[in-house]
Amino acid sequence: MNRTQSRTLVSFSALGRRYGAHWALKDASGELHAGEIVALRGANGSGKSTLLLVLAGILKAHRGNFSLVSGAHLVAHQTMAYPHLSIRRNLELAAVVDKREKSAIAHALAYWKIEALAQKNVGTLSRGQLQRFLMARAEVARREILLLDEPFTGLDSAGEDLLAVFIDTEARRGTAVLFSEHSASRADALAQRIVYMADGRCVS
Repeated sequence: MNRTQSRTLVSFSALGRRYGAHWALKDASGELHAGEIVALRGANGSGKSTLLLVLAGILKAHRGNFSLVSGAHLVAHQTMAYPHLSIRRNLELAAVVDKREKSAIAHALAYWKIEALAQKNVGTLSRGQLQRFLMARAEVARREILLLDEPFTGLDSAGEDLLAVFIDTEARRGTAVLFSEHSASRADALAQRIVYMADGRCVS
């Protein structure tokens, strides 16, 4: 999809967020369009995770403004799942919230190859299994805006391949995807555009 011909789904201007006296975001500005895949790159502490958390509404911006045309789904280091409930039950709850059919759950379990784990409690999963579950939940939610904080963390090579195809598929159906990534080669391979962050600012 040509970005210049697609809708703007996310816009933010002069965003600032502080933790105590430290400003993790300083005047961060940018846009995200329908069908666009954008990678956030930058050193640890550059503001990538904070930006994603602010755009998702998890953290409050202390200055600046942003707008989203619809709700975003965030996959982050904080799982925001029910650890004492099974994978299947967590997906069922996500389906209720986002008004998705039960078939969406079956498809997500199959695609992420976690059908055999469906009855396991989320709190007992390995790191790689947990990441597959979180991506399955994102698939069930199917929002117009997908925010991913280092989504390849913990995945084996097969899981990485599934995720790369998933991101591309979501963008092709019009989802705006913004993901943080340390690997330059992976960002180059997946993203249509790369935004570099430094000292809390989007510098390019």
